[in-house]
Amino acid sequence: FALAISNFAKSIHLEVLLEVHNEDELSVALNVPCNLIGVNNRNLKTFEVSVDISRNLISKIPQSISAVSESGIESKAVIEELSSLGYSGFLIGQYFMQTDNPALTCQSFIQSLSC
Repeated sequence: FALAISNFAKSIHLEVLLEVHNEDELSVALNVPCNLIGVNNRNLKTFEVSVDISRNLISKIPQSISAVSESGIESKAVIEELSSLGYSGFLIGQYFMQTDNPALTCQSFIQSLSC
């Protein structure tokens, strides 16, 4: 199913991001043509979040595919570490939404990355 959708998306000039949660899903994703692999650090059964998932899977993602770490990104230090491992994108949502002012928190976070 993922192969058919990926091929269709590429045929209409869309980028394809396949999301994985573990090594088994990554093995399947690597057989589907995609531009990006998103590694979700949230266990969807328990909702537990661990950036260790991104740490453990990056070595198995070919450098020709951009890697995005999703969930559990809560500091500049985590972005710097994961960037040094090979991640080129980050999905951050819960961290901002748990604050009283998500827009201000996001702006401050982005500014911290520029320093």
